[in-house]
Amino acid sequence: MTPVRRLFLIAAFALSACATGPSESGWTSGADAQPFHTAVAACNEISYHIEANFVVCMAGRGWTKIRG
Repeated sequence: MTPVRRLFLIAAFALSACATGPSESGWTSGADAQPFHTAVAACNEISYHIEANFVVCMAGRGWTKIRG
């Protein structure tokens, strides 16, 4: 791996930690739910920033959004 590519990957990883997303306190999990951050990462990729798609995706991974 070239030094430039390595630097790019390190920077991308560091910046990804700054991204905000839903907090676990707004969701309840079922018995066989995926880990919260794993489910959020997967659903962010496929929901196209549409909340309804995100909620359905999270439900498929064992998480239910708390209404309120």
